[in-house]
Amino acid sequence: MVLVEREPQLAQLSDLLENCLRGAGSVAVLRGPVAVGKTELLHTFAERVAGARVRFLGAAASPTERQLPFGLLSQLLHGVDAGHARRAEAVMGGGAGTDGKVGPEVLEGVSRIFLDMSDEEPLLIGVDDIYHADADSLQCLLFLARRLRRSRIMLVLTDQDRSGSRHADLRTELSRHPYCTQIRLAPLTCDGVAALLAHDLDAHVAHSLAAGAFTVTGGNPLLVRALAEDWEASTRSVGKEPPTGLVVGDRFTERAVSCLHRLEPDALAVARAVAVVGETHRAEFIARLGGVGAIEARALVELLDGSGLLHRGRYRHRAVRDAVLRDFGAAGRIAWHRRAAAMLHAEGGRSTSIAHQLIAAGETHEPWAPAVLRESAASATASGEVDFALDCLELAHSLADDEQQRAVSRAVLAEAEWRIEPARAVRHLGPLGDAVNRGLLTTRQSLAVLEYLLWHGRVDEAATALDRLAATATGREAAELGAVRACLELCYPGQRRRAGTGAAAPASAHADPRVTSSLVGTVLTAVRGDVAVSGDHLWQGLRTDEPLSRICVGLLALARPERLATVAPWCLPMLTDAMGHDSPDWQGLCTAARADAALLRGDLRAAAEFGSAALDETSGASWGVLAGAPLSCLLITAVETGRYEDAAAYLNMPTPTAMLETPFGLRYLRARGQYHLAVGRPYAALSDFRTCGRLLRDWDTEGPRQLPWRIDAAQALVHLDRRDEARALLEEQLDGLPADDERNLGRALRHLAATLETHERPPLLSDAAEASQAAGDRVGYAHALADLGGAYAATGDSRRARPTLRRAWRAARECHAERLARSLQPGLAGVPSTGGASGGPRLGGNRAEELSAAERRVGGLAAQGCSNRQIAQRLCITVSTVEQHLTQVYRKLQVRSRTDLPVFLEKPENTTRADPLRTEAYSDSAPYSP
Repeated sequence: MVLVEREPQLAQLSDLLENCLRGAGSVAVLRGPVAVGKTELLHTFAERVAGARVRFLGAAASPTERQLPFGLLSQLLHGVDAGHARRAEAVMGGGAGTDGKVGPEVLEGVSRIFLDMSDEEPLLIGVDDIYHADADSLQCLLFLARRLRRSRIMLVLTDQDRSGSRHADLRTELSRHPYCTQIRLAPLTCDGVAALLAHDLDAHVAHSLAAGAFTVTGGNPLLVRALAEDWEASTRSVGKEPPTGLVVGDRFTERAVSCLHRLEPDALAVARAVAVVGETHRAEFIARLGGVGAIEARALVELLDGSGLLHRGRYRHRAVRDAVLRDFGAAGRIAWHRRAAAMLHAEGGRSTSIAHQLIAAGETHEPWAPAVLRESAASATASGEVDFALDCLELAHSLADDEQQRAVSRAVLAEAEWRIEPARAVRHLGPLGDAVNRGLLTTRQSLAVLEYLLWHGRVDEAATALDRLAATATGREAAELGAVRACLELCYPGQRRRAGTGAAAPASAHADPRVTSSLVGTVLTAVRGDVAVSGDHLWQGLRTDEPLSRICVGLLALARPERLATVAPWCLPMLTDAMGHDSPDWQGLCTAARADAALLRGDLRAAAEFGSAALDETSGASWGVLAGAPLSCLLITAVETGRYEDAAAYLNMPTPTAMLETPFGLRYLRARGQYHLAVGRPYAALSDFRTCGRLLRDWDTEGPRQLPWRIDAAQALVHLDRRDEARALLEEQLDGLPADDERNLGRALRHLAATLETHERPPLLSDAAEASQAAGDRVGYAHALADLGGAYAATGDSRRARPTLRRAWRAARECHAERLARSLQPGLAGVPSTGGASGGPRLGGNRAEELSAAERRVGGLAAQGCSNRQIAQRLCITVSTVEQHLTQVYRKLQVRSRTDLPVFLEKPENTTRADPLRTEAYSDSAPYSP
């Protein structure tokens, strides 16, 4: 047996035994919390002293033998010689008196047997768990204890702290005898826990686990040994690495429950009440739930604290509490939780505490339960406990006892799940759509259901529900539903034709001042770009927790990304405010808009990072039809950076079929077409681009300000060498292009140049580069320069080809357009130097290592196009020194002028481009600005 921190108690018992051998008998009571090591101390002491010096008689009381007369005495006398055994049998055969007490003849006879045995040799009588002994044996032992003063008998008993009032007379009687010694055993210290663990585990492991084990067990030796066994069991698991920390497993929980069952019934009831409550509660409540008195409950909680199971009235480890609840059995656990909920409700307890009990019970017939659960859900949502709120709403929905109450409960549950992850609300859409059609929901709840349906592409159900609501709506409700219809037609333009409203529907909707001043009306105007929009009334009226707010702002930010710079002064604060709701869909919208902003300014690396983050923050299924926005951005960036495998992976991501009925579907088709072009599938690309045009015509939204699909289709036709068709499409696009659309002007001119003869291309390409640069389209600018340099080279104008290609390469590197940059390397190497026909060397051969650091710096700036004076100013040297360095650079690299300097001398400039979504007021704090 292993004893730790028990040497003082062993020494005290040894001293008492020495006195006993000299004829001074005594009684020692080993007292302490349950499982603190009293039994091991008794047995260890008996093993050390029993034998030649003293005879040991031992017995262990048990709850099952409490009703067995003289059961404990029979254990003690088992194995004594035949003479004493016959005497004991004869004496105990006399039985108890008529009043339940043992007769004096029996008490005297039993006592005399032990005293006579001690005359022959000293006796050590050990009784474990005396509080479980039968009443007859207890009376005999107490009678014997009064006669030990001048005998050679040492009586050692183990008893628990506060073991109940059943044997209070024994403890009272013994405590008044001067030869009775109380020896208290306390739980182990942290060092003691480490020492006990070291008997079973490696010393280093034991030391590392000691602090955690002490916290979990409170120093209870039985529980500490159980933790060691759990740790060892985990190391024997096949294919698993040894655990790095404490393992709280089955052995620990089993021993903890066994400790409880060794307590008196009242203590077990209190332990169960604490497990059911699960949080700190008044002792009076624990007492009433456990069915004991308040004073007794406080004492028993202290007892459980001392045993290491509780700490300040709560279980030290959740695993123990769960094990205690399992020990109830399912029916018992449900009954306790239901009783706790009813008691809390009766005394006006907190709704969240009542809800915890109702959820644990899983069922109840109390009429007040659904209301309490909904109240708790609202409170939990406000405090960020979303999972608990969902549990409350799930149970409230299951408890609803009429059709309307079930519909309302489902609507509240769907709204809570929507805030966490929009995909989770899909399972409710069918029943909720039916509830809207039957008028079972409030107006606000009905609007929210419409939002879910639109978001997830169930447009026909949304349109049907909207028609039914509009048929009976009046006043403000009619205005709100008019705004919803405008949003429906904004999300799904084809709905106008299906409903027979024609192209004039949005205008008529805007004629109603109530709709004009609405969020949806303003967003529609802003996204279409028909007129200038002030964000004042939108910003003042926006509430991001209202139905349709997300879809409207999402459309604003993502449906027409080229308008981000125009609407940024008021779109940015709205989205920044929405981020405060900590909702995944809001975060995804904001991050996707940042990706679009980065793509617009030509920062492909940032666009890829933000696009990936948008999909990470909001799962693919939760994006609904808006998934086309981040996916199209990621497709474009993957194509421009040459990551075709990544682009293919994005195309394999599932999207709603209804997405192609929305503006986001058009963006997705365009991006997919660009991928097809990049991998050599121009027919597939042309099909995607023409599908965009067909959809726009079907929606009656074809116009110069809509998607410029003709430019994309012309690009595919050029790849197919159908230049006349491409030219016709581009001229049609240019005829209706607004004067301020520099971005699409640059793209159109660049592809139009590809339809002309080689010598006709440079002027158009120069204009294309200028337009792209003015629009801030760095990727388009790099492509235009690359085409212009190629045109110069094709016409033999190497004097302008080399610097133009160099500028294109540098522009491509700046915006991380790696595909274009790689494609330009062979062209740069293949363009003849200024010497032309003289066949001068290309790119300086391999002599760059001969350049000094100063010569490399000067040569690099010259390669970037800086003049000698600009180089001198930047490097703080004289112009003469610059000329001397350049002379050495030309000589070593065997080139004639700065236009022949190799590309590898250049370093991309550390330029900072303006963020279209960055405003002066939000440049430092807005999370929207990368």
